[in-house]
Amino acid sequence: VYQVTRVYKDKEHAETEFMIGPIPSDDSIGKEVITRMTTNIVSNGTFYTDSNGRDFLHRVRNQRPDWNLDVTEPVAGNYYPVNLGIYIKDKNTEFSVLVDRPVGGSSIVDGQLELMLHRCLLQDDSRGVGEPLCETVCVDLKCQHLTVQGTYFTSVNHVNEGSRWRRSVGQQIYSPLQLAFTAQDEGESWQSSHTSTFQATSYEYSLPDNVALITLQELEDKSVLLRLAHLFEINEDLELSTVASVDLQKLFTDQKIGNVTELNLSANQEKSAMKAPLKWKIEDSNVNQQNQPLRGRPFDASQLLVELGPMEIRTFLVKFLM
Repeated sequence: VYQVTRVYKDKEHAETEFMIGPIPSDDSIGKEVITRMTTNIVSNGTFYTDSNGRDFLHRVRNQRPDWNLDVTEPVAGNYYPVNLGIYIKDKNTEFSVLVDRPVGGSSIVDGQLELMLHRCLLQDDSRGVGEPLCETVCVDLKCQHLTVQGTYFTSVNHVNEGSRWRRSVGQQIYSPLQLAFTAQDEGESWQSSHTSTFQATSYEYSLPDNVALITLQELEDKSVLLRLAHLFEINEDLELSTVASVDLQKLFTDQKIGNVTELNLSANQEKSAMKAPLKWKIEDSNVNQQNQPLRGRPFDASQLLVELGPMEIRTFLVKFLM
């Protein structure tokens, strides 16, 4: 087991890199390797984990919101999937952890957070996999248990201020800048046959801090599939949990937009052709205007402005004039 923690200048967080494995099993005992972080936060049995990297769900130790839980597994029964992050808070402070891969996480003791980073189990857990959860790697017919390497990030913020760090740094972890290189044959002038510089948007324009560009794909007919997402939940941040606007013409500054069609989320149907969503009756629910989702206005093709409400994702097919 190897772990090193780094603190960088001008960063609001610490970065911890780990390497674990191979996990020994000579004693015929399965093992789970966790990292545990202890604070003096009075969390009162509550913590928060993300749901597929989007909204954060409120968790209460040894409880379920929909039924009375019979606690027979006080550790495993309180573990939840963590794709983006996990945090605890009290009336003064928030302590957050972001991950670079899906892991399991929990708060088994008040003021603590823990992540399961690696495991090697020798018995099937009867949860549907049908085999023990102990991965192996084989090279030249020589096999050994898997070694994993990864990074997680920790930050301490004033209460209700940690969301901005979780969303911004979480987006950097999920969508880091990618550098690409190519070899140049001797005597070949690469720049004479390739574009060495590219500018997609105006120097004077950038996306709002609460919006992420999650899909930008050129299709066979030279049209572009565009998907924009609001990064914040409603009431998550005083400034950024608001409706955001994106100017498509400034987003594609070197192209003249001819037509924009809004699609459904999976981009296989025009939104205007979709049937109205089903409205479910909810028992004992006092739904008022404050609890209704905040959504952007319908897209106006004449203005080329896209509005996004908190947690909203919208998809468009953009066609350009040739």
